[in-house]
Amino acid sequence: MFDLGNTLIKFDHNISAEKIAALSGLDTGKIYDIFFDSEITKDFEKGLIPPEEFHKRAASLIGFKMSYKDFAKIWNDIFWEDEGSCALARELKGSYRLFLLSNVNKLHFEYIRNKFDIIGIFDEIILSYELGSVKPERAIYDNVIKRAGGKKEGILYIDDREDLIKEAQMLGIESVRYEGADKLRETMKVRGIL
Repeated sequence: MFDLGNTLIKFDHNISAEKIAALSGLDTGKIYDIFFDSEITKDFEKGLIPPEEFHKRAASLIGFKMSYKDFAKIWNDIFWEDEGSCALARELKGSYRLFLLSNVNKLHFEYIRNKFDIIGIFDEIILSYELGSVKPERAIYDNVIKRAGGKKEGILYIDDREDLIKEAQMLGIESVRYEGADKLRETMKVRGIL
């Protein structure tokens, strides 16, 4: 089971914050905090508000005027593929059931699915905005276990965030922190996965 952001697909929120700052004349740090470390963003990742409402609330909080279409383009243009981890995931396809587990909002995921073909290799896709639950909440991990046939045994979870790995481990899910494709490849060789 792979995490998406900064595991398979790299991102940098500063890219969109800087573009909006340049267009609006507002402070990049303030924009970053409102977009990526705020309650409205958490609600968006949980699917509690639709993309258009997120745009409206963000514009109101920051005080900028931008069409939804222009906003969506800037909001989404922050991603690139981690070639090493995607190659590894593709190698595993066919030998293992592959799951994707991500805290992600609808706008970002639809953009990623259309831009990066790696999404198509997954047998199960578990997204926070569809479930109304984000990692490390228990409900999202319970959903994974249910989709895996009700058993934790046999699941290997890969994520770049240590706090999310620890939470999964406390629930009895075997987990590995993603620290680069080469290290993950070695870990999988040691565990007999590759």
